[in-house]
Amino acid sequence: MSDVIAAISTARGSAAVSIVRLSGDGVKEIASRIFFKKGFEFELAEANRLYLGEVKAGMVKDRAFCVYYRAPKSYTGEDVVEFQLHGGRVVTEAVLETALSLGARPAMPGEFTRRAYLNGKMSLSEAEGVEALIAADSEAEAAAAYRALDGELDKKIRETGELLVQATAGLDVMLDYPEEMIEDTRPSVVEKLEAVKNTLSALIGTERERKMLSEGISVVIVGLVNAGKSSLMNALCGAERAIVTEFAGTTRDVLRETLEINGVKVTLSDTAGIREGAEGAEKIGIERAEKAVNGADLALFVMDGSEPESGEERELYEKIRLRPHIRIRNKGDIDGYPREADVTVSALTGENMDVLRALVAEKTGIKAMTSPPLVRQRQLHAVTKALDCVRTALRDMETATPDCVSADVKEALEALYSLIGEDAAESVVDEIFSKFCVGK
Repeated sequence: MSDVIAAISTARGSAAVSIVRLSGDGVKEIASRIFFKKGFEFELAEANRLYLGEVKAGMVKDRAFCVYYRAPKSYTGEDVVEFQLHGGRVVTEAVLETALSLGARPAMPGEFTRRAYLNGKMSLSEAEGVEALIAADSEAEAAAAYRALDGELDKKIRETGELLVQATAGLDVMLDYPEEMIEDTRPSVVEKLEAVKNTLSALIGTERERKMLSEGISVVIVGLVNAGKSSLMNALCGAERAIVTEFAGTTRDVLRETLEINGVKVTLSDTAGIREGAEGAEKIGIERAEKAVNGADLALFVMDGSEPESGEERELYEKIRLRPHIRIRNKGDIDGYPREADVTVSALTGENMDVLRALVAEKTGIKAMTSPPLVRQRQLHAVTKALDCVRTALRDMETATPDCVSADVKEALEALYSLIGEDAAESVVDEIFSKFCVGK
């Protein structure tokens, strides 16, 4: 028997629709005292069918939908009822408060998904995929989260775990049977451990891929005053983010905006134009611009194509040429001066902005990136520990006894299975679901 939990499962505030969700034994009894429809009895309600009726919550009424999900074919694996209401704070909170007054209790953060895990509806890594999908800031993050939610990670872990089980069985044969069995079995064990090592290495991916997935990349726009940096930023963002005037030196500080290129989050920084003789706020802005260039993954060096190259511009380029960069000849819509550039664009008309985005993707490695499906640090730690154990086992195959190698393999297996929730400590489970929002 599980108590009934209730929560608002949609964002607070005005909206077209809001949802109040209940889960546990006795939800139908509570729901029958909130939802009413002529000739309708909750005891006879069909599962997975949307009913239109009226909710009554104290003095508040609303025409609303109600749907009942029968255990175990529900999100949590328990009986679930959802009220789909007109979105608004008063109606939504009134329905929740009424449910609580009728015997439900407020759900803890992540408790619906926690019950789904405890009732075998999803693994621990799939549950983490749910939380990661909700928290995703970019398409790449969302894609990686869905791979975890969809069971791709689970499948890989179970396949890999089976190889480790087979390797353990082979080591037991080497331990229990005569000397001639050892040489026959050893190649098979090594082959399986090598396959596991390769799979786990691919799951972990590179440090750069993980950073790109979680933090995105940093791109800074740099150039002399009046080269069109702010106009270029606005063109890349598709909106007026930076102030553009006919006066040189308008930008005095580093302006930052976020956009996506190939689904990866890109933090774009527009810096103060650099020129000799700057004073006061402009000088401080130039100093910050130089720091921003040093900390960026990529610099966009913008040149004014309507003006001839100057010694000052050549000097500025020398400061960044050894860093990852793209040389951009701006104001390509104006008959101007030829420049050595990677791309000619017009921030004013949008000419070749798609080419520039493709260059950014290529230079930063976004174009070739495949997101590893490890969406949380705990998962990375578990797979890394398993990989370390497998590498130790392979090294010890030449010098240690089979029982010592087997201990390493079993430790790797434990680390992997903790990732999907088998034999996971309760403290680990508590930590994972504490990150969820209430109502999920």
